[in-house]
Amino acid sequence: MQQGHPRHKQLIKSRHEMVMHRRYIFARKINEGMHSFVNGVRKAMNSVVNAIFNTLETKPLEEKPEIKDIYSEMYKPKGLMQIVPPRFNK
Repeated sequence: MQQGHPRHKQLIKSRHEMVMHRRYIFARKINEGMHSFVNGVRKAMNSVVNAIFNTLETKPLEEKPEIKDIYSEMYKPKGLMQIVPPRFNK
């Protein structure tokens, strides 16, 4: 006497194969996600390190900027318009 459907063994095997396939695909996607995350972090760190080294390699200015005496230009103008303050201790 037959017990169960004749394709029962085949159906159980195919379901098991699908379960194993889904586990494999899930693990592969997790692995790819972690790999891409690590690559992104590595690229970000490389760009930060390169930026730091590029700023350290900049050359200082060769010409020194000229410092002007703004106070003397404002309160002691040159030329004919010079104003002489009065003396009070005579």
